[in-house]
Amino acid sequence: MDSAGPKGVLRGLGLMSGTSADGVDAARLDLDTDGRCRYRGWVGMPYPPDLRAVVLAANDGLTVEAMARLDRRLGQFYGVVARDAVQGLGPVDFVAIHGQTIRHQPAGSEGFTVQIGSVADVVAATGLTVVNDFRRADVAAGGQGAPLVPPFHQQIFAAPGARLILNLGGMANLTWLPGSHDPRPVLAFDTGPGNVLLDALAGLHSGGRFHCDQEGRMALAGVANQAVLAEWLDWPYFLSPPPKSTGREVFGVPLVAKLLGQWQGRVEDLMATLLALTAQSVAQAIRSWTPGSPEMLVFGGGAENPALLAALQRALPAIRIVHGAQATGIPSQALEALAFAWLGAQCLLGRPGNLPAVTGAARTVVLGGIHPGDNWSLLMKKMIRYNNELKSECGAVLR
Repeated sequence: MDSAGPKGVLRGLGLMSGTSADGVDAARLDLDTDGRCRYRGWVGMPYPPDLRAVVLAANDGLTVEAMARLDRRLGQFYGVVARDAVQGLGPVDFVAIHGQTIRHQPAGSEGFTVQIGSVADVVAATGLTVVNDFRRADVAAGGQGAPLVPPFHQQIFAAPGARLILNLGGMANLTWLPGSHDPRPVLAFDTGPGNVLLDALAGLHSGGRFHCDQEGRMALAGVANQAVLAEWLDWPYFLSPPPKSTGREVFGVPLVAKLLGQWQGRVEDLMATLLALTAQSVAQAIRSWTPGSPEMLVFGGGAENPALLAALQRALPAIRIVHGAQATGIPSQALEALAFAWLGAQCLLGRPGNLPAVTGAARTVVLGGIHPGDNWSLLMKKMIRYNNELKSECGAVLR
């Protein structure tokens, strides 16, 4: 395997498995010493049904032994994904893994965030150095440990005018980027649910046969209950100001099961109301907590739901909603994996990866832990050369 690679290019493979728990996305990012980031391709691999079932069950609590076994199973699966991705996308210098979030409760002095997936198994499968565990350093510095993607958004999506970037994964993550001559800081936070409530209802209603409301067909067959919607939009999370982040502990299957049990009408109407809640909570967050923008790029699995995009456009008539993949050439499913490849590079370079104004941390910190692979000595030599060229040519990558 080519572990040294081109002198002026650092090649990373990012692996992302999000709160939707539907599989793993792997994307290759090349970082040039002139500061440019180059997208080199993406592959995805769904979780086998039995593994996905265990991952979802982990959110309700597992024994220590069951959690340890899941950690190994996930690590072995990540190892297969990484090995196949390298074969398909070309050699890389390192792998960066987000891991599967099992608990995210960062508030308070004993706040925490837990992502699992045995990195040792990925090193064993690929022979490559792996960076992981990106969120806990920010939590230790007093932050939410999320969102961590906005610095990457700033790196690749900055424009002369302000821009909004929305990722509709399991949760909905929003980034507001100031224009190139605007001194205001980046703003970013979780607005609330992305696909998670829609996916949960599809799974509960179908007895597990369906994992999502394909193209929003079920929601389109229903009518949103506006009175119930107004009540839901007053939930505490939607009204609390940033910095904030959330997860399945707040928006997940138990919540949807409770709502379904209380629902008096057709299940299609419940799906339509949950879809309206997703769109309206994003719109409410934009109006309440950001300066706004004439354009919003939308990524993530939710970008492939035309009913959800249409609901967003109705909720935000003054903002042009743009399908991110069509506008940038970066597949929706690849964006977060690319972001963690970029964060892995920042870790290897010893550079801060968080934005305290976004996460609420007291200071900037280097994010991630490094697990040396067979290529470690070659990678260290390359990093020294790369860092020297970076300093002499363009300074820090992180803006």
